[in-house]
Amino acid sequence: MANRLELYKPYLYVEIDNIDVSAYITPYLTSFHVTDNDGLKKSESDDVQIEVEDSEHFFRDNPPARGSSLKVIFGYEEIVKEGQFFIDSYSYHYSRQGATFNIKALAKDVKSAFRTLRTTGFENMTLKSIAQEIANRNHYQLFFDGDDIHFQRVDQYKQRDLEFLQKLCKLYGYICKIADKKIIIREIHKTLTDAKVFTITPDITIDFEIDVSSLYDAEVSIQYLAPSKKAVIGDKKKTEVKASGDTQEIRTRIETKHQADKVAQAQKTLNDMDQAKGRITIIGLPQVYASCQIELQGFGANFDGLYYCSSITHEIRRSGYTTEIEFTKNPKTKQGGKKK
Repeated sequence: MANRLELYKPYLYVEIDNIDVSAYITPYLTSFHVTDNDGLKKSESDDVQIEVEDSEHFFRDNPPARGSSLKVIFGYEEIVKEGQFFIDSYSYHYSRQGATFNIKALAKDVKSAFRTLRTTGFENMTLKSIAQEIANRNHYQLFFDGDDIHFQRVDQYKQRDLEFLQKLCKLYGYICKIADKKIIIREIHKTLTDAKVFTITPDITIDFEIDVSSLYDAEVSIQYLAPSKKAVIGDKKKTEVKASGDTQEIRTRIETKHQADKVAQAQKTLNDMDQAKGRITIIGLPQVYASCQIELQGFGANFDGLYYCSSITHEIRRSGYTTEIEFTKNPKTKQGGKKK
């Protein structure tokens, strides 16, 4: 596989406001990198940065408007990946060595109401219906995959829509991100049981590091006021490794035992994922994406197995195409990658 990937020719196609500008970018490219975040461990918006040598002053004299759409197709001529973005900023640099122009774009619309601080309440609604209202308000489609949760009331107080929605989703164990003009919400336990996307071996690896630790909360404690009983109810979930002995206490509005169970289980899963975290740089691999599962094979019995990808950065330079993956432990598997 390593030899096959190395034989492929890196490919990059770029549109700005539906106009093909590849002829002004590809021959002059100094660097292209796109970051894909999962919306759970990494909540920042997906982004793309393109830097070109601009000695002919095309971009200096014709800078793109902020908010313009940016479409990129990249990878190899035989295997490509596509992304939709909105231009957030650009910069121009001149020196005796030459001139460069840098474009930065985000997956979320920089002109939309996503930047507006809001204070509002959602009454007698589910997580999906709250997400749908926010999607409609910002002219996005919604993709929702998972069990729904009912709330008597949830308050959004001086928060941007995406910030509020991501915080709510993370509390209950859902990925929440924007990609290709969609709000994507998916329950983490479903994501962690997905089949692996790719097996990574040392022969396609450029750099690899992993940190293993048990110094995280061993127990998650949830307490809430049960309206029917008018009493404080407790719920605890043990994490897989109990070496630290610490207890994580969640202080938030919880209305029912079902909500308490969801919060406790979600935080337990997030804690278990932190037992192992790492980063690996490999020959360019357009098939991988944030929240997918990869398998490490050939790195030793202590490190081989399935891992969850929290962030993916694809980079194309004149020297070639590489992919950097940030990953965490998949708590649904035992050491060696076997399913529990």
